[in-house]
Amino acid sequence: MPTRTALMSDEDLELMNVLHDAFRRDLERLARVAARPGGADPRRRAAVLLGWHGFRRELHHHHQIEDTYIWPLMRRKLAEHPDELALLDAMEAEHALIDPALAAVDDALATPDADRGVLADRVDDLAGILRSHLGHEEREALPLIKHTITTREWGALNRSAMRGMSYRWISELVPWVVEGLPEQRQDIALRAVPAPLRLLHRYRWQARYQQQRRWE
Repeated sequence: MPTRTALMSDEDLELMNVLHDAFRRDLERLARVAARPGGADPRRRAAVLLGWHGFRRELHHHHQIEDTYIWPLMRRKLAEHPDELALLDAMEAEHALIDPALAAVDDALATPDADRGVLADRVDDLAGILRSHLGHEEREALPLIKHTITTREWGALNRSAMRGMSYRWISELVPWVVEGLPEQRQDIALRAVPAPLRLLHRYRWQARYQQQRRWE
């Protein structure tokens, strides 16, 4: 394992916590959508789908980053630690449960006049699975990340994760992540974003994001 002086601080991991909070925030919005009858209003339906598609895309990408970059790096470093490897196995197994739950909600939202009870049930299923996974990851996997991956490696992982994203995607992701956060947490989360993109967020992306109608 790397020396402790090279490892990450709680602040380095704050972006992960902010992402998790954003997923929980949108789960609450999705639950409110499922609880309200009727989905035929075109403007409301467009707002719901805009919110849903953004949430689904960012959740899928977040888990793809973990499965492609974070867990494999940790497996190499923890090859002689079976308990820690079992935790990584559990993380991947939980990811595998989330994808079908997302697909089930997607199907229920695809038809404007679908049974709202079906949608509510599927949203409940997704929320239960995802909240359980996020809590498990925060209790056990994030502390393990902190004690296994160096700050240099973490920076390289962040750059690799952004490399395959389009400019438009990043311009939507950044304001989505920090929406509703206190200024101090926004500042910490945005440190993971290159300085030119932070300026674009401040002077262009945030205003455009706020003008779009999501969920409600």
